[in-house]
Amino acid sequence: MDEADPMNTPFPVLILGAGRMANRIGHMLAQSTRFAPVIGTRGGDAAPADDTLPRLPPLTGTLPDLLTSALRGQRAVILADPSLPASDVARAAISAGCHYLDISENAASGAGVAALGDAARAAGVTLAPGCGLAPGFVTALAAEALESAAPDEDITVFVGVLPARPENRLGYANIWGIEGLISEYSTPCLALRNGRLIEVRPLCEPEAISLDGTAFEAFTTAGSLDALARSHQGRVGGLVFKTLRYPGHLDYVRFLLEDMGLAKRLYLFRSLLSTAMPHVEDDRVLICIRRRSGNTESSRTLTLAARPDAKGTLVSAVSTATAAHVCATLDLIAQGRTGGGFVAPGAIALKALQMSAFLDHLDPVNAAVQPDDLHRGRHGAKQPENQQNAEKCNSPIR
Repeated sequence: MDEADPMNTPFPVLILGAGRMANRIGHMLAQSTRFAPVIGTRGGDAAPADDTLPRLPPLTGTLPDLLTSALRGQRAVILADPSLPASDVARAAISAGCHYLDISENAASGAGVAALGDAARAAGVTLAPGCGLAPGFVTALAAEALESAAPDEDITVFVGVLPARPENRLGYANIWGIEGLISEYSTPCLALRNGRLIEVRPLCEPEAISLDGTAFEAFTTAGSLDALARSHQGRVGGLVFKTLRYPGHLDYVRFLLEDMGLAKRLYLFRSLLSTAMPHVEDDRVLICIRRRSGNTESSRTLTLAARPDAKGTLVSAVSTATAAHVCATLDLIAQGRTGGGFVAPGAIALKALQMSAFLDHLDPVNAAVQPDDLHRGRHGAKQPENQQNAEKCNSPIR
């Protein structure tokens, strides 16, 4: 019998977080009679304006105490608060006999959770970090492409979460949160070159591309495909992740981090972005997977747009995509379809995820495989800056 059985008591799920993502995940789960979500926030965190979800009393005390209290009676916990240490929450979940999921983009926190895999398996629970957009849904799309990739094939995964219209000179806004952005921009990422695992510096290998007639710039950022890069070394020629931004964004970010020295004072960079970036709901999620083998090139593109909910309130595309993926993953875990222990991002096949009704929340503007969707070299495209700079960006993993 499924753990989440409509004939039984709904599956209780704790969502830790006070932000938009936690709220969106809670509302998506609440639409199913099979799940009973509750929001848990630390004392002092403000409740969102839409406070119709069940909420625990403010969690106070030391972290072990508040986690013990919050997890009592729960079957799973979804961490949507980037300020809480993922490994500590996962460890507490194991002790409470709860499945653990998070939407973190931080590779280091994912590695900390992975180290608890044996303990989770012994306890009969599942740990699934990186269940958001990237890593998360995008990782599943990339894994599907890798399954049919030739040994000499090069795959580049482009992802952009952007305001529908450029905001300010950065062409950016506070759509999700600043912590994930800082991790992406400041942490080395894993990639494959000639089948070998290498480290790539963030904010490198810029190129200009066009998607659906709109110009973007792309550059390397961290964390989204690390698990796939490790598991596919020697099996595919190349794999790299690049973030999409409106043109000009990279130069301004490099000015702040390199010329102004904020790379060594990330707390100032965090403060600057937190206070200066406007919050927007009207966003777009752009995903493109480019495949090259010899003289052959093709690409698959997917665009998700913010849409109004049943009350007419605009809901951001990234919050919907994130919630849909983490809820679908939880659905499969609750049905006992994933086994116990650690589940790496991308380990659950896209076809399996599509068996969950939660993935039906994704309503793409387009979802096509078209060789000319992505035009490299138009709109003033730049190849990887030069061989010397490429060597500074990349280093082999030994």
